[in-house]
Amino acid sequence: MGVGLLSQWLFSSVAPTSEFIVALALFTCAAPSADGLTVGEQLAVALRYFVRSHWSVISALEFGDDMALWANGEVAFCGYELVHRGRLDLSGRDVANAEALRALADAASATRAGQHFSAHVFRRNDQRSTLLALPPGVPVPDGWKKGNDLARRVIGLDNDAPSLHLLERFTYLRAPEQLLRLYRVRDFNAAPSERGLLDAILKSSTPLDLALHVDVVSGARAQRLSARAVHQVGSDDATSRAVGFRRTARATRNYDRLAQREALVASGRALLRVAVFLMVRASSLEELHKQGDALWRHAHDAGLRVERGWGRQARWYRAQLPGGPSW
Repeated sequence: MGVGLLSQWLFSSVAPTSEFIVALALFTCAAPSADGLTVGEQLAVALRYFVRSHWSVISALEFGDDMALWANGEVAFCGYELVHRGRLDLSGRDVANAEALRALADAASATRAGQHFSAHVFRRNDQRSTLLALPPGVPVPDGWKKGNDLARRVIGLDNDAPSLHLLERFTYLRAPEQLLRLYRVRDFNAAPSERGLLDAILKSSTPLDLALHVDVVSGARAQRLSARAVHQVGSDDATSRAVGFRRTARATRNYDRLAQREALVASGRALLRVAVFLMVRASSLEELHKQGDALWRHAHDAGLRVERGWGRQARWYRAQLPGGPSW
């Protein structure tokens, strides 16, 4: 619309100046900016930040083996801690754990509504713990033990307090005795395929927490989505070829990936929606900026594109919590 109005203003002798102003505003709002958003979307995010309350309350209670979590939504989950002895890559336990989680996702895809589970890497000093948050009633894979205490630490409840109060700033969060900043991984395409996509991040010298959320799409819907994606790309390619455009190498690679995904879904594999959040903690604002810049550079060197989430820190913190209460 902005381009059309601007063209009309240039070639029309009677177009008012207000038409040029509207065209320029529309064109500016549609222009891309940081974090994959347009300028208009960034302005909308900033506006919502300034008009809403900046306090967030997160509450959790235990009911036997289950834990109930309230954070702009309610969810119940069971927390399990990974039994970690030595280097898992030397013993082959890393591959076994990955295969167990893949089997868990494939089994969840057979249900009518799908499932949502999450894995969290929690680091304190030189120690690292891994939490798996599963819906109640889902059988836990081998190698995991009950870990609701670890779940409380991941949430931010290090003591017996039932709730956590957070104050949101535009670029970070203020928690009791520490500052937090959230990042979200946006793109894995440039990451090396011969190793784990998040391996370089986990080996970073910057202290960080990692949250991997997996939303399993139900089998019938997964087949429709995968088939529709292949049909859409194939139709667009046929139309482009009809008017004289050639298929680029990137388009060919994208089509091959979609076709492979459709074949895997048809064979019974699960279709997943994956979200990865990274969180750094610091005791001062200067230290937080330093650690955040180091994480940004390290992720870029590892081939991962991350978003800063300015104006969305509280929303992302709730989204990365175990079980995904705000999904």
